[in-house]
Amino acid sequence: MESRVKNMIARLEAIAQEKDGLGLKEGGGEKPPSTSPSTSLVDKSSVYGRDDIKEEMVQWLLSDNEDINIDVICIVGMGGAGKTTLAQLLYNHDKVKEHFHMKAWVCVSTEFNLVGVTKSILEAFGCRPTSDGNLDLLQRQLKESLVNKKFLLVLDDIWDVESLNWESSERLRAPLLGVVKGSKIVVTSRDESVAKTMRSVRTHRLGELSPQHCWSLFEKIAFQDRDPIACRELEPIGRHIVDKCQGLPLAVKSLGYLLRSKVEKREWEDVLDSEIWHLQSGYGILPSVILSYHHLSPPVKRCFAYCSIFPQDHQFNKEELILLWKAEGLLHPQQNLQERRIEKIGELYFDELLAKSFFQKSIREESCFVMHDLIHELAQHVFGDFCVRVDNGDKVKKASEKARHFLYFQGNYDIHVAFNKFDAFVKAKSMRTFLDVKPSLWSPFYLLSKRVLQDILPNMRCLRVLSLREYNIRDLPKSIGNLKHLCYLDLSYTSIIILPESVCCLYNLQTMILRGCQSLTELPSRMGKLINLRYLDLSGCESLKEMSTHGIGQLKNLQRLTHFVVGQKSGSRMEELRELSEIRGTLHISNVKNAMSVNDALQANMKGKSQLDELILNWDTNGSAIIQQHDATTADILDKLQPHPNLKRLSIKNYPGVRFPNWFGDTSVLNNLVSLKLRGCGNCSTLPPVGQLTHVKRLEISSMARVEHVGSEFYGTTFFQSLEKLSFKDMPNWEKWLCCGELFPHLQKLSMRACPKLTGKLPEHLLSLEELQIYECPYLLMASVTVPTIRNLQMVDFRAPHQLSIKGSM
Repeated sequence: MESRVKNMIARLEAIAQEKDGLGLKEGGGEKPPSTSPSTSLVDKSSVYGRDDIKEEMVQWLLSDNEDINIDVICIVGMGGAGKTTLAQLLYNHDKVKEHFHMKAWVCVSTEFNLVGVTKSILEAFGCRPTSDGNLDLLQRQLKESLVNKKFLLVLDDIWDVESLNWESSERLRAPLLGVVKGSKIVVTSRDESVAKTMRSVRTHRLGELSPQHCWSLFEKIAFQDRDPIACRELEPIGRHIVDKCQGLPLAVKSLGYLLRSKVEKREWEDVLDSEIWHLQSGYGILPSVILSYHHLSPPVKRCFAYCSIFPQDHQFNKEELILLWKAEGLLHPQQNLQERRIEKIGELYFDELLAKSFFQKSIREESCFVMHDLIHELAQHVFGDFCVRVDNGDKVKKASEKARHFLYFQGNYDIHVAFNKFDAFVKAKSMRTFLDVKPSLWSPFYLLSKRVLQDILPNMRCLRVLSLREYNIRDLPKSIGNLKHLCYLDLSYTSIIILPESVCCLYNLQTMILRGCQSLTELPSRMGKLINLRYLDLSGCESLKEMSTHGIGQLKNLQRLTHFVVGQKSGSRMEELRELSEIRGTLHISNVKNAMSVNDALQANMKGKSQLDELILNWDTNGSAIIQQHDATTADILDKLQPHPNLKRLSIKNYPGVRFPNWFGDTSVLNNLVSLKLRGCGNCSTLPPVGQLTHVKRLEISSMARVEHVGSEFYGTTFFQSLEKLSFKDMPNWEKWLCCGELFPHLQKLSMRACPKLTGKLPEHLLSLEELQIYECPYLLMASVTVPTIRNLQMVDFRAPHQLSIKGSM
């Protein structure tokens, strides 16, 4: 062994000398990408050449055919022609939004499965499916949910013309027939036969964009914020490049984003003269898309290619994808960015792929992203045989020797995962990823054969990523501790009760996700051994009563800790948080009632946590009204939990003190606060002076039984300069609201619920108010309330209607 080590060292030294002789530098080829963040809204100004067809389709959507309950229209065109973009413009059109009672967007993609599509439609309409695989029950539920409703349904990207036959089309329409006349279905597809099968009343064929429209789109993207003189020099080259895009918006966009960062004429000429234009791809991949990929930096290429493991049209979360990249070793510190967090490097790579249209914002989920079909095909082509994918319960027949990543796409109608589906992996000892994807918003608990845990996973000694989310597993085998290379472990929404102590032997573990594990009662006792752990998600672990007895405070690399439970005598003290200065995002501290002393709260060092965005302090998860503290007043403990001024959102729940600390109204302490929630502070008789917190936009106050009067002590000296949303709820003894002057100049929404003793008037000058909700406030007067911008007025159990005088425009 000693001789082998010496030989290896000698070889490495020789390679290092060759590197110096060639003038190579560490990290020299990995320059940080220059990116611009993308907006979540559709950029209507970036759509060219479709105005006429868009207006024609909007008029059709707004028309009501008295003879037909449901009209179907189909948008047909080749990949990259802009079918989905056009449908998205229609879906988000203001007049269309107002015209329909309900809207739903369903991406059908490669497989048309009637049960799966029906479930997706239900979910898109906001209904939780009551059955997993019974089509009759699902269709009955869908029919009931649409009674007396006029709806718009978009079925985007139907590919599978073999499964979508006349019979399945008729069965899909069956529960939709009893709706209000004027309901519409918009279908997009590459295949015109889909229009006939869906009995479309008209079909719009999206052809190529005109050369001028292509140039306008390219010019807007590529020449943004560029010197006019440079634009004139580059324009002839740009026009030749656009001519090669075949009139496809996706191709134009891809090259526009690529060339926006290229400033030299030579760089543009290289793109124009590239041999890639002449490649004959048997996979239908556009040369323009290949060119955009070709110009990515090597590390960004690897991160993009990894995304091929996801199924087509899969919605992914930015943070979770970056965690996967990190676990797979795709993110590396750079020499010129030594102080930058590894997660920040992942964010830069992600933003570059988003800015260059490799990723797009999801239409269905604002916080998620997707890849266009053609982009996904490119990723699959690049990644090749390194990934094995299994869809909807199929059995893995054979795993290639090259395979390193396994993804199992589980259909909702196949909830039992048997051992024989994975027995091909018994000898797959080089597998690095074992990941599964569930399609549903409300997936059932999936049943996983114990033999998968006991016989297959322990043999995957090279495994870096393991996801068992939403499986009905109660425990893990001790052999989990043998996966020494494991960096990512996702057990979210499982039935697990206790993690084995062997988990603490996973020294390379970076990410542990236990979100929604409602049965989890405790963590392993030696969590402090996980010295590389950076992300620990415990949100929704409602049964967790204690943290680890040895070690949360030793995890000094933690970047995210979503939940910390203050233990009793043998549990974790608040001082465990002292050294965790890098945690960011949201931190929920529950059972603050167990704080031993004022010093215990002080040792938590909340002032030093400058990266936190949100802090939730909950004294008692059971919501008891009066809680005894140990050797100190509750108010002093809250005083010592003063957060860093960078905090943006603060929630105080079930606080049993009789007063709030002085820092509540101190603008130097809560200077960046935009949201404040006070819930269940039942012993406080007065509200803190939060009116002088100049940046607070949202304020919620509820379940404060001893508050009887609200007045100047609440407003402070500056009168809510930025407040947009104000809510009072469950205030049983509140009697007077003393208003003076223009208190809320920017208030847009006011909600009053369950304030049975409140008398008097609302603030009179609510010049920006758009929405007013009053429930169970029977004695509240609203004489001469001035609300010129009101749009939504809801009043329930309001006993004095004759006193109502709203001055505004409804």
